[in-house]
Amino acid sequence: MSPAPEQLCLPLRLPEAGGFACFVADGNATVVTALQHWAVDPAAGHLLLHGEAGSGKSHLLHATFETAAAAGAWARFVPLDLDGLAPSVLEGLEDCDAVVLDAVTAIAGERDWELGLFNLYNALTQRGGRLLLAARAPAPALGLTLPDLASRLSACATYAVQPLGDAGRALLLRREAAARGLPLSDDTLRYILTYSPRDTASLLALVAALDTACLRLRRAPSPRLVGQLLHSHPEIAGHSTAVPSEL
Repeated sequence: MSPAPEQLCLPLRLPEAGGFACFVADGNATVVTALQHWAVDPAAGHLLLHGEAGSGKSHLLHATFETAAAAGAWARFVPLDLDGLAPSVLEGLEDCDAVVLDAVTAIAGERDWELGLFNLYNALTQRGGRLLLAARAPAPALGLTLPDLASRLSACATYAVQPLGDAGRALLLRREAAARGLPLSDDTLRYILTYSPRDTASLLALVAALDTACLRLRRAPSPRLVGQLLHSHPEIAGHSTAVPSEL
């Protein structure tokens, strides 16, 4: 096997880009419709998305936020898992028309955070604002310690974001590769789907790393190159099927 690409930065958390048109809605058409409605309807009420890590929740929240803002809503987006955030970041959000909070799981069990979210929920309800939240699990399974907050979030319209199936993963990979000008052969696509982690974030990170490697090495994507990337970046290989040491 030729030497593996060295010193490639593998972005495991990519910036969210694009709107609903850039989301592969395989199995999630109902979720997308609900979010599009929430974005433009001031009376849509509160909504909670839940799904496993890498299922595309953050992309959907960004798309919804962008759509709401474009429709004229005074909207704010806050990812609650950023380092250094304090509950005070929630103060003043009750004056917004639409508030989007990502990664609610990160603050579950933190009483000051839970109380801040509880107060925000009530204030938005009183003045006719709307709240969109995303978490790893539905409200009853979040481990919230404030019963009144658990009750409020359980009352939200709740949607589960389903992970992509193989057809959706293939569509995502081909589209992302085409956007970068990468010719993705059937053999390379099959190799990725067999040996790479299957969550959306990891697949996008692998395509980004593959693009960097192809530019640096002046090579087209191939199963061998994908295998080299997975070997040199065990963090992205995760618990996927063992990658062959030789191709």
